[in-house]
Amino acid sequence: MTGYFLDRMTATWSQWRCVACAKGLLALVVTASLWSQFNVSQFHFAFARWPQGEYPALATRFATWDSAHYLRLSQEGYEGGSLSCAFYPLWPAMIHLGTFFLGGQPLLVALVLTNAFSLAACGFFYGLVVKRCGSEVGRNALILLLAFPGALFFSFPYTESLYLTLVLVWFWGLEREAYFLPTVVGFLLPLARAVGVFVVVPLAWHLYERRKPWKYWLLLLAPLLGYATYFGLMYVWTGNAFEGFEAQKHYPYSPSIANMFHWRAFSQAFLNVGSLDGMMDSALDRGFFVLFLALLPLIYRLNKTWFWYTLPTGLVPALTSYFMSYRRYIMVCFPVFIVLAQLLARTKSRWMFWYYVVLMAALQAWAVKQFVNFNWAG
Repeated sequence: MTGYFLDRMTATWSQWRCVACAKGLLALVVTASLWSQFNVSQFHFAFARWPQGEYPALATRFATWDSAHYLRLSQEGYEGGSLSCAFYPLWPAMIHLGTFFLGGQPLLVALVLTNAFSLAACGFFYGLVVKRCGSEVGRNALILLLAFPGALFFSFPYTESLYLTLVLVWFWGLEREAYFLPTVVGFLLPLARAVGVFVVVPLAWHLYERRKPWKYWLLLLAPLLGYATYFGLMYVWTGNAFEGFEAQKHYPYSPSIANMFHWRAFSQAFLNVGSLDGMMDSALDRGFFVLFLALLPLIYRLNKTWFWYTLPTGLVPALTSYFMSYRRYIMVCFPVFIVLAQLLARTKSRWMFWYYVVLMAALQAWAVKQFVNFNWAG
């Protein structure tokens, strides 16, 4: 794995120029946004704050919304009745370990880790696309990934960087039939996000497509054991294996699998468009969901294993949370950006590609300004 990653690093610098440009522009936007008005009322209303106290600090601007929950969990752990129990344990555990071994402030460690994971994810993503679709599509897909509004969460203490890195490593091992990696990573994915358990679907398709003997089907146990471990840990930590589900009931729309079967409520939520980027009525989130659905046939034709990964990864959050934060959840549906790059290439007009990139980057810049001032950004 290390050799492959280093090979991709030295094969071309175009990917790293894209990443450096994206990170540099984001840093400029963050710096400029620090002069904007901070939403103090939202800070006091939030379920978690960082640092914990009555007044916001400079660190607060880099740890708004879910970031504060992860940082709090990394230092205090899980306890019954806490609304932070709605968040999965792998990311706060990594922040805790990083703080323990590297020293320093948890927020600084979290920022270093999330950006390191985002660099790794970009490297693996580019390598995966180049192998399948060529260097031009690889470069364009990477640009589209980094320009997307939800890409801001690759630079702040959220799970997106970690999860996408794990997923791409999982696929790297799967395509090379190095099944030790899909086993280990498959176990970890449900500890990072609930949707991680659904990697059993593309894994089953992969094994069926390659006509693997029955013993290989035991690999399906890894994600299931990972999810079972999550419930076991919650029981040990809080006394209730389903404490995370109880905490989720206090959040908007009470995200749950049961919501997937309430089609009337889903339809009403889809039509509930009242703002461009609001928490519960965002036109952007619903528009990106429509884009996701439109691109699914192209993903199916490109790679069926990728399709069976993308389908539940993109569909379940929309059905369970009714589009809340969808611009963030779609970030780990990496095949979306590959087929989008191919689709834009068919226009044979480069300005169309860059028009889309500039539009998405502008939306991301606006989202960054919102995020660091404790306004909703996804």
